[in-house]
Amino acid sequence: MRQRLFGVLAIACVAISATAQDLYRQNASDPVSMRTRITADIESYFYFDESQFYALRPGYYYGLKSERFLLGMSIPVVHNIFKGDYQGFENTTGIGDLRMSALYVPYFNEKTFGLSRVTVSMDVSAPTGEYKLGRGAGAWMYRPGVVLTYRPSPALGFYPEVRFLFSTEEVNSQGSSDGSPDPDDSEKDDKIQNLSISLPFVAQLEDWDGWFAIHLMYSRAFVESTDYFFIRTDFGKMLGERTAASLRISKYVAGQPRLNVMVQANFTWFMR
Repeated sequence: MRQRLFGVLAIACVAISATAQDLYRQNASDPVSMRTRITADIESYFYFDESQFYALRPGYYYGLKSERFLLGMSIPVVHNIFKGDYQGFENTTGIGDLRMSALYVPYFNEKTFGLSRVTVSMDVSAPTGEYKLGRGAGAWMYRPGVVLTYRPSPALGFYPEVRFLFSTEEVNSQGSSDGSPDPDDSEKDDKIQNLSISLPFVAQLEDWDGWFAIHLMYSRAFVESTDYFFIRTDFGKMLGERTAASLRISKYVAGQPRLNVMVQANFTWFMR
């Protein structure tokens, strides 16, 4: 009798562990996960003029148990390598711009297939980095957005996203669609007004305990009258029940004359 009881308990523990693993894998691959977590991003930006921009970005995100509201914050340590004469400042390291995020879910449906969630977001970047050394934009930037969560099947996710990045003052941030500093010119140029559309397709790889994603990304810089086209691929894997790692590679396709490749490694530790 005891052996049967222990067997049932063992099977139950394995089932619970597998369910938890699936849950956190889904959240790790979700671009608008509402779960509390600690993150660490290692970011590399490579420009056509051979300038390089590196950042280590730790972050903390706190989500309510209802999964309807989340607040987050991250701040990078940035290292720049510029090609040219910057009077001894060609290679510098320091704090970049502080980024704060808020997400709210006005629509949520627990059904397995179809539209399950609508998420509205607001990202705010504070000018804590030195823009003259290429570590920040030199002004406050705001990015409101909307993300839809649509699942055609449990193993597939589609997250169409629309965001608008803008500033109320002149910035040094004309080098890419996401507001990273411009390596060609350390001075402030103009206000930034970028409309971005992203179409991520995410496939869960259960046998590998990971996921694969393709992002089609387009952005229109209204101030520069410039279009940005990128393709991003994500490879992710669970390293434990609540720990995940992923590699993101974004490649310039057409329209944008400066930024060539972005490579980002992400580590996530879920608190609940």
